Amino acid sequence: MRDGATLLGDLPALRRSMAEQGRALPAPELEAADHDADGVPVRLYRPAGAAGQLPLLVFLHGGGWILGDLDTHDACCRWLSERAGCAVLAVGYRLAPEHRFPAGLDDVGTAWRWASARAAALGCDPARVAIGGESAGANLAAALTLRLREAGEAQPRFQLLVHPPTDLTLSQPSIDAVELPGLSRAFLAECVGAYLGDVSAEHPHVSPLHAADLSALAPAVVVTVELDPLRDDGEFYALALTRAGNEVSVQRLPALPHGFMFLPASEPRVAAAYDLLGARIALYFDRP
Repeated sequence: MRDGATLLGDLPALRRSMAEQGRALPAPELEAADHDADGVPVRLYRPAGAAGQLPLLVFLHGGGWILGDLDTHDACCRWLSERAGCAVLAVGYRLAPEHRFPAGLDDVGTAWRWASARAAALGCDPARVAIGGESAGANLAAALTLRLREAGEAQPRFQLLVHPPTDLTLSQPSIDAVELPGLSRAFLAECVGAYLGDVSAEHPHVSPLHAADLSALAPAVVVTVELDPLRDDGEFYALALTRAGNEVSVQRLPALPHGFMFLPASEPRVAAAYDLLGARIALYFDRP
């Protein structure tokens, strides 16, 4: 991402740039198949040669709610599947500003219910289906758990939240304390405005940190990074989840920036991060 007050005017170019970056990322060879999840495009990845029912991670890409698709984050999903030894279902949710909140979250809910109902038919274990995402995708994953609880539906096996934005009022200290090129307060504010339109940034389904009740949610694996203006969003949310009685694992990765999953996994620090994510995902899937 980059700074500037002309984000929406530059949006087609930004999307093309992300697509080019995504295509250039190396990734392992896996089984991959596209599906239609009741109108939402999804892509299922399985480790090559994997047999039997695998656990399934429904994964939501980042991009500030305005960027990204199944192709831009193809490499990211392949690395997660390979490192964790699980199936990964990527979700191509609708983007803002063409489709503002709650369109993307609605798509995530549709894909989640489709995957949960068809896990066995997809060669996955219906008892081990989790939700996860990075950046804006992690925000959507967290919001989904709130929606599921409010609807009286079952929670995911766990929620994987990689540097999640959880307070779209942009009022956490790290917003101004941590400088990262391309992720200024002005840029973040434009992303939030494009996503929300007239919806309040304090709405709990866009800012889970503002939810009055965070109890009875899926166990959370929260991963933050050192070089991230949104770092406090993830860490304060982990604390709030813990205070509400949820099981939480939280870890800050040093010397990594926001969006590290969109960097080449050939970089040692990125490879180590994928190793950690894979191990944490496998651990939470395999627990009784």
